[in-house]
Amino acid sequence: IRNHVAWSAGLAERLAGEPDFEIVTEPMLSLFSCRHLVAGIDSDEHNLRLVNAINDDGRIYLTQTRVDGQVAIRFQVGQFETTAADVGIAFEVITEIARRLA
Repeated sequence: IRNHVAWSAGLAERLAGEPDFEIVTEPMLSLFSCRHLVAGIDSDEHNLRLVNAINDDGRIYLTQTRVDGQVAIRFQVGQFETTAADVGIAFEVITEIARRLA
C-alpha cells in the first residue's frame, strides 16, 4: 500500500507539471483526480471523451467523477500486482491520448 500511495502521488506530480493538465483533487492515499484542459473545447465533454478513449485503448482503465459540478478523471492504484512501471505507462497513455483528442 505504501508504494501505491507514493506512485499515485508521483503521477499526480508529473501530470501537474504538464501545462495542459490540472489536478482537481490532491492525492489521498492512492486516489486523485485530474482534468485535461484545452482552450476552446468544452472541458466536461472533452474529459468524458478522454476517459472513454483511454478505456477503449485497453492499456489502462480509469473512471470519471464530478468535482464541484465538473467532470474529472479518477486515478487510483489499487491492484496488488501494480508496479512503478505500470504507473509510468499510465502517464504515457493519459498524455498521449489526451493530446491526440485535443
